[in-house]
Amino acid sequence: MTIILKSKVLDLAIRGKLVPQDQNDEPASILLERIRAEKEELIKAGKIKRDKKESVIFKGDDNSYYEKVGKNTNYINEQIPFELPASWCWCRLGNIFSHNTGKALNSSNTEGRLLTYITTSNLYWDRFELETLKEMLFTDSEIEKYTVKKGDLLVCEGGDIGRSAIWCYDDEMRIQNHIHRLRPYVNLSNRFYYYVLWLWKQIGLIGGQGIGLQGFSSKAIHNLIIPLPPLNEQNRITHMIDELLGFLDTIEQHLS
Repeated sequence: MTIILKSKVLDLAIRGKLVPQDQNDEPASILLERIRAEKEELIKAGKIKRDKKESVIFKGDDNSYYEKVGKNTNYINEQIPFELPASWCWCRLGNIFSHNTGKALNSSNTEGRLLTYITTSNLYWDRFELETLKEMLFTDSEIEKYTVKKGDLLVCEGGDIGRSAIWCYDDEMRIQNHIHRLRPYVNLSNRFYYYVLWLWKQIGLIGGQGIGLQGFSSKAIHNLIIPLPPLNEQNRITHMIDELLGFLDTIEQHLS
């Protein structure tokens, strides 16, 4: 019963129906403009490359959804799971998060420092098991590329596709190639997007059928359609979800 109730809480939350909207919140469209501006600065600084598939998702005069990519505009109504509040918007995950996978284990790798790293066997829903860690060689450039820091959202590419947790430790860690590291371009609630991935997994939008994704390659995770609420509302939603799920866990413990 608690599993059903938790799913209902997540469903209401990600549809924007768990907490009331606040007209004083900065709308998601403005937040999206700030994300694009930050990406432009990173492009100018040579830190990232321009995304040739940067897109804008919008609702047309016919009340259907379209996506503009460069000069092309595509009908994507069948990709939209549900309607959102007016202050929210839909976008591709790769447009608001930088993401990359970790390093592949290669027996011919003979350079660098021997350092610990985590695999999908260390990554579970909302937690990590770090009692047993493997080691491999990392060069200085690889350490920079494959290291996660506190607050990063980590997502399994294989196995239990989409399984996710936020790295909550002060110590940095390296990742192997079957884990995605997600880091927002501007301040967002990674906790909110952890819950989005959890819901998407439950309703078949990750590893499911139809409009779902069969795998979670870098291309698939980049193209995943996700909601973008105002930042303040993201924080209110995650606070409420945490509170309600904690309450349901307490009930479950008493019942057992």
